[in-house]
Amino acid sequence: MGGLPGVVGGCRCRAGACPELPPQFPPFSGTAMEHVILLLLLLSVFFLCQAQGALECREQAVSVSGTLRLLPEKPPRGWVKAEWRVTLDSGHKFRILTAEKNQADQFPKSPFSVRAGFQQNNLSLWISAVGTADSGVYWVEFEDTSGAVTASCFHVSVWEPVHPPHLEQNVLHREQGWCNLSLVCAVSSAANVSYSWTCSGAPLGDPELRSWVHLQVHDDDNHTICSCNVSNPVSWSVVSTDITAACRAEASGILQPYCLVKGLLCLLVLGSLGAAVAVTHILVQRWGPPSRGSHGSLGAG
Repeated sequence: MGGLPGVVGGCRCRAGACPELPPQFPPFSGTAMEHVILLLLLLSVFFLCQAQGALECREQAVSVSGTLRLLPEKPPRGWVKAEWRVTLDSGHKFRILTAEKNQADQFPKSPFSVRAGFQQNNLSLWISAVGTADSGVYWVEFEDTSGAVTASCFHVSVWEPVHPPHLEQNVLHREQGWCNLSLVCAVSSAANVSYSWTCSGAPLGDPELRSWVHLQVHDDDNHTICSCNVSNPVSWSVVSTDITAACRAEASGILQPYCLVKGLLCLLVLGSLGAAVAVTHILVQRWGPPSRGSHGSLGAG
């Protein structure tokens, strides 16, 4: 009953006269605090086992057409068998190879059978001529002589190299000696790339995914070189321009039409004056006053 015989609720009773009490819960001995502590210990062990059972995959990036090399951080000693497998981002699963110590490696039929290799000296896997379809989770399981298994995991991403970007500059407006313009950095195949901007060696802020920036430069500045750097985990490319020269070119472009119109008007006026003088000269030569001889002949008749 969980207490001394003949004692109910701290009071003594005669044999056979004690009331019937409901069975204890839980059905094993111990106080309620002991039950709670035991439950917490069981939960702690459960979550600890779950945490130890989950593999933490190392991130590894590789360029398209390059060679992927996966080297376990702590290769096990005394291994007798190794298996490399992959789950691609497409969802397909493959066994890449099976290796046994001091024996020829086995390559089952898969997209990796003619591109993969295993180095028994450092237990690394290599795959040549990788493409974006090879992105996924790769893992290896090493078995030792006792049958214990050690695993390593890699999250592999395959990237296209960054192509050289094209920098477009657009002058927005000018006011009080300042030139306001925007720069746009355009790059083909620009998925998942980062942009960073610098002007005359000074960064314009942290790298961000924005491919454009608004700037302001004074007409008195000599040279202001701005650069756009485009990068991904495997490559980068940069392009630069002199925004001061761009503003001056835009300013001269505004003055050129004005000077052209003014020159055309001057030429038009000069041409009109020249034409008037020429016409007057021709008229005078053709319809000039009659000679004296002509007047005398008319009078004698």
